[in-house]
Amino acid sequence: MTVTRAEVQQLLDQVALTPRFERTAAAEELVRAADASGDDEMRFRARLELVESFFYATAKHRMFAPFAYLVQCYDAEPDWLTDDDRYRVLWLHKWMVVDLLDHPEISLDQLETVLDGMRSRYVAAGEGLAPVLSCAYVLHAHVHGAAASEAEYLAWRRAPRTRLSDCEGCEPDQRITHLAELGRHQEVVDELEPVVRGQVGCSEQPQRAISMALASIVELGDVETAAASHRSAYRASRRNPGETAAVARHLEVLARTGNVSRGLDVLAEQLDALDRPSSPMTGMQLAAAAARLLRPLVDAGDGDRLVRGRGREPERAVDLLARVEEQALTTARRFDERNGTTAVGDNVRDWLAAPDLPALPLGSTHPDRTTAPQLDLPRVPAHPALQEDVDLATLDVPALADLCELAQRVAYRPTWDRLATHWLARRGTETAAVRAHADLDAFCAWSSIDPEPELTRSAARLYRQLGDEAEAVLVELLGDLRAGLPIETETVLRAVDATGTGSQRALVRSRLAVDAPDELAARLRGEALDLLATLGELTPHDRGLVARLRLATAPDGPVLESVHDGEEPEVRVQVLGGRAGASASSGDLPAAFGLLDEAAAVARTAGAPALALHVEAARARAFLASGEHERAEAHAMAVAAAALDEDLADIAIDCRTFVALVMAQRGRELEAIELAESTLGITPRDAVVPRRQRAYRTEQRLSLLDLASRLSSSMEESDRAEALAREAVELATGADGTAALACHALHRLAGLRESVDAVEATRLYAEALDAALASGQDAAALVVRRDRIWARFDADGLDAALADLQGARTANEVAQARVLADPSSAGDLATWDFPWEDATLCTLSAQLLEHAGEHERALDALDGLPATWEELGDGARALDSESLRGVALLEIGRDAEGLALLDDVAVRARAAGATQVSSHAASAAAMWLDQAGRPEEAQAFWERHFGDDG
Repeated sequence: MTVTRAEVQQLLDQVALTPRFERTAAAEELVRAADASGDDEMRFRARLELVESFFYATAKHRMFAPFAYLVQCYDAEPDWLTDDDRYRVLWLHKWMVVDLLDHPEISLDQLETVLDGMRSRYVAAGEGLAPVLSCAYVLHAHVHGAAASEAEYLAWRRAPRTRLSDCEGCEPDQRITHLAELGRHQEVVDELEPVVRGQVGCSEQPQRAISMALASIVELGDVETAAASHRSAYRASRRNPGETAAVARHLEVLARTGNVSRGLDVLAEQLDALDRPSSPMTGMQLAAAAARLLRPLVDAGDGDRLVRGRGREPERAVDLLARVEEQALTTARRFDERNGTTAVGDNVRDWLAAPDLPALPLGSTHPDRTTAPQLDLPRVPAHPALQEDVDLATLDVPALADLCELAQRVAYRPTWDRLATHWLARRGTETAAVRAHADLDAFCAWSSIDPEPELTRSAARLYRQLGDEAEAVLVELLGDLRAGLPIETETVLRAVDATGTGSQRALVRSRLAVDAPDELAARLRGEALDLLATLGELTPHDRGLVARLRLATAPDGPVLESVHDGEEPEVRVQVLGGRAGASASSGDLPAAFGLLDEAAAVARTAGAPALALHVEAARARAFLASGEHERAEAHAMAVAAAALDEDLADIAIDCRTFVALVMAQRGRELEAIELAESTLGITPRDAVVPRRQRAYRTEQRLSLLDLASRLSSSMEESDRAEALAREAVELATGADGTAALACHALHRLAGLRESVDAVEATRLYAEALDAALASGQDAAALVVRRDRIWARFDADGLDAALADLQGARTANEVAQARVLADPSSAGDLATWDFPWEDATLCTLSAQLLEHAGEHERALDALDGLPATWEELGDGARALDSESLRGVALLEIGRDAEGLALLDDVAVRARAAGATQVSSHAASAAAMWLDQAGRPEEAQAFWERHFGDDG
C-alpha cells in the first residue's frame, strides 16, 4: 500500500508530540510508513526520530542500524539535507561512541570506526574537534583506565569548546569522574562548585555531578555537605532509568560509609534497575555497589537479613549478594573480552574491595554501624515448665497437651512455635490419647501464622470421634476464618448451641465477633460475657476469654480482674499500653513510662518479642511527648528494624510512619518523604487477617500516601504527588476503605487536579462531599463545599460558582442552628468556628466577582467585611479585604480613592507585620499605574513602600 508524504509528515508530527521516553513504538511505526512511501527524505527524518527514541528509551544498543543509514544519507549530500540535519547527525556521533560503549555486544572495531568517521566528518564540516577529543578520551579510558588516559584527557580539556560540545552543565560529569578515579579529590570539588551553585547546569544537573563527586566530598571530611547533597541528588536520580550510574555511586558511598540501613533502603528501591538496567554498564556498576554494601553484612553473620523490594518476595542478603556479585563480575568479563584489556574488570574489583570512608551522618532514621541502638528481645518465658531445656520428648501426649494449654495462657511466640514444631514431628507416631491428640492438632492450627488445613481437619475429625461436635465446629470455624472463607453466623451458632457447653457457646461468639460488623460483634460479645457469667467457677481458659471480651467491649473497665498473675500477657500489654497512652496524653509522663516498663516486664515474662516491640513502639511516642525528638526517632527506627527481622511488618510500618510524620512536622521534608516512600515498599506477609486489622492496615497506608503526596507537592513534584493521591483514592474507595477515608483521599486529589483539570476536580469534590455526608463528617463536608468553589468557577463559570458558594453558606448556617439547638449533636463541629466560616465565604464571594470583572458587585460584597474580620480578631484578613476593595475601586475608575486606600493598607499592613498583604497592596497599585501609562508614579509608589528593602 502506498503511503503519501503528507501521511508520513503527520506521523512525524505525532512523534514530536509524544513524551520522549515513550516514543519508540511511534517512531518504529513512522519508519515503516516512511519506507513504504519510498521518499528518501522522509526515511532520513524518520530514522533521526528512531535513533533519539532508542536513546531516551534506554535501548541504545539498537541505535547502530538506523544511524548507519543516517550517515549514508549525510555523506551522499542530497539537496534536501538542511544545516539542522547536518548538525543533528554530527551530534549523534557522540552518542554512538560514548553511549554504545556501555554495551559489550557492540564491538570495539565498530566504536573505533564510528570515532574515525566522526573525526573526518567534523573536519570536513569545519567543526572544532573538542567533541571528538572528548569521545576519544572516554573510549580510551574505558579500554585502558583513567590513569593511562591522562594525555587524551588533557587533549580534550585544552581544545576550545564548540557548538557541538556537550552543554556546560554536562561536561563536568566526565571531568569529575576522571579526577575522582585518580584520587584528586580537591580538584573534584572545585569542578563541582559551579554546577552546585547553578553557574552551569541543565535538567540532569546538579544531581549527576554530585553523585560522581560524593565520595571525594566525604574523603575531604565535609560529611555534612555530603549527607545533604546525597539526599537531594539521590532523590532527583532515583526514578530516572538514565541515571542508574548516578544511583550506583550513591549506593557505593553508602556502603563505604557504613550506612547499611539507608543502603538497603536504596537497594530495595533499585532492584528492578538491577534486573532490567538501562545498559549493561550501569547494571554492572549498580550490582558492584550492591555487593560492596552486602558483603560486610553477610561476613558479619547477618546474611539472613531480608531485602524487601516493593512488589517482590523478600530476598536474603546472602542470596542477593551471590546474585549481584555474579552479575557484576560476569558483565565485567564481557567488557574485558570485547576490549582485550582488564580495565573494566579491575575497576569492578576495585569497587568490591573499596576501603571504608569516614562515617556519613544521615540521622536517626539510618543510624551508622556504631551508634544504632540494639533491642534485647525476650524469647523464652519465665515459667519453668516452658524453658528451652525442658525435654519435650519425655512428656506423654496428654502432658504435652497440658503444656500447650499452659503456653496459650502464659506465653507467646516463639514458645508456641517450638511446641507446635515438636508435636508435628512426633504426631505420626502417636496412636493413643485421642482427646490430647485432637487438642494438640487444634493448638497447632490455632497458634500457627499459616496453619495447615490438614491439622484443622484432623482435630475436627478426632473431636467428632469423641462425640464433641461443638468443639469440632469451633476448630472448623477457626480454620475458615484463617482462610478468609465466608461464615454463616447463625448456622455456626446453632451447631454449637445445640450440644456445646457454656464455655463453648461463649467461645464461638467470641470467634465470630472477630470478623463481624461492629453492631453484630458487640451483640455477640455481650452474649458471650452473659454466658460466662452463669458458669460459676471459671476454668483458666474461661478466665482468659472473659479478659479478652472485656478488652474488646470496655477497655477502660476491670479487664484483668478475672485472670491470675502471669496469665494473658497479650491482654495485659494492651491494657498497660492503653493506660500509658492516657497518662502521656494527660501530661503524666513518669506514670506513662512506669506503665510501659511494667508492660515490658510482662512481655519479657511471656518470652514474647512481638509484645515487647509493641511496648517499645509506644515508648518511642512517649519519648516524643517528653520532647526527646531525636531519641524518639532513633528508638522507633530500632523497633522498626527489629520488627522486620521478626516478620512483623505492621509494627515496622507503624514506627516508620510515626518517624516520617515527626520529621515532616519539624521541617525535615526530604528525609520525611524518603522514609515515607521506602515504607510504602514494605508489605505485610500475604495472609488472611481479621476485618479490623485490614482496616488498620488501610489507614496506615493511607496515612503514608497522604504524607508522601503532600511532601511531593511541596517539592513541586506534581506528577508524583498526583500518582500517590490517586493510589490513595483507589485504596480508600476499595473493599477495605470507608466513606470517611474516601472523603479525605478524594478531597486531596481534587485539590491537586484543580489547576490542571477543573472539570475533573469538580467531580472529585462532589464525590468527596458525598463521602463526607455518608460518613457523618459534618465539618469535612463544609470544608469540601468551600474548597470546590474555585474549581466550579474555572469549570462552569461565575454563576455556578456563586450558586455553590450560596449552598456552602446555607450549609454553614443550618449546621450552626442545629448545634445551637442541640449542643450534644455537635460531633466534629464542636470546635467549628461558624462566624469565621461565614466571613471566609463572604470574602470568597468578593474574590470571585472581582476575578470575573464584576467590580461593582465585588464592592457590594466587600461592604462591612473588614469590620467583620476585625471583630473576629483577624487583622490581616481585614487588611486583605481592604486591599481587594482598593483594587476594585481602581477598576471602576475611582483611581484616586483606590490608590489612597492601597497606599494606606500597604503602610498599616507592614506595621502590623503582615508583609504579604502589604506587598500585595503595593504591587497591585504599582502594576495598575504602570498599565495606565504612569510608569514614573508606579516606580515611586513601589519605592515608597519597599525601596529600603534593597
